[in-house]
Amino acid sequence: MVKVVITMVIVLSTLTRGSVCSVSETMWHTAHSSFKSLADDAHSYLISLLGKNSVDTLLKTVKDAIKVTSHAAAQALNVVASYITDFLGAAGIDAKLPVKYFTPGGVVFVVQWALLAVLGYWLLSLAVCLIAGVVRRTLFLLKVIVAVAVFGLIVSDGGASAETTAMRLAGLVLACVLLGIGPSYFRGDANAHLEKKIKLLEKRLREVERKRKEE
Repeated sequence: MVKVVITMVIVLSTLTRGSVCSVSETMWHTAHSSFKSLADDAHSYLISLLGKNSVDTLLKTVKDAIKVTSHAAAQALNVVASYITDFLGAAGIDAKLPVKYFTPGGVVFVVQWALLAVLGYWLLSLAVCLIAGVVRRTLFLLKVIVAVAVFGLIVSDGGASAETTAMRLAGLVLACVLLGIGPSYFRGDANAHLEKKIKLLEKRLREVERKRKEE
């Protein structure tokens, strides 16, 4: 483990600023080309599904809607910024906003990056969940394999007495329960099972009381 860490430190120390920039540019171009290819594939699929005229009309409608929305949002932001500046100026505070004027192109640019960030976060969270699920399943299978192997060793030990074998099996069962190997009742679902039983009993009691009142 120490050798691996030292090797990683040496590799990172050999990277220069130019190499890091070139790597980031390469990653950006790769991501851009991937998104472009996905967009082209989606466009081709829509054309084959709806027809070229329908797709062109839909794209024109979407572009017009984005244009109108971006203009309205830019005007609203400019109005809000002017009100904030006037209010702070009346209060004696010399406020200078980092952006003097909001443009529709700037609004569209910010929204695009925000959507890209949300999409990236969603994809990253999905990948993390998938990896965590695979790791969890793998660890569970490893625990099962180890438990089966230990059980085989215990049973195959012919020189041990019956009491020793029973103690070993009891220890194995306890270890399986603690490690979460076995039925769901032993893996933390006991409370849910008990709550389900209680709700069923309460429902039956209410039915019995309702029948008594009807009689």
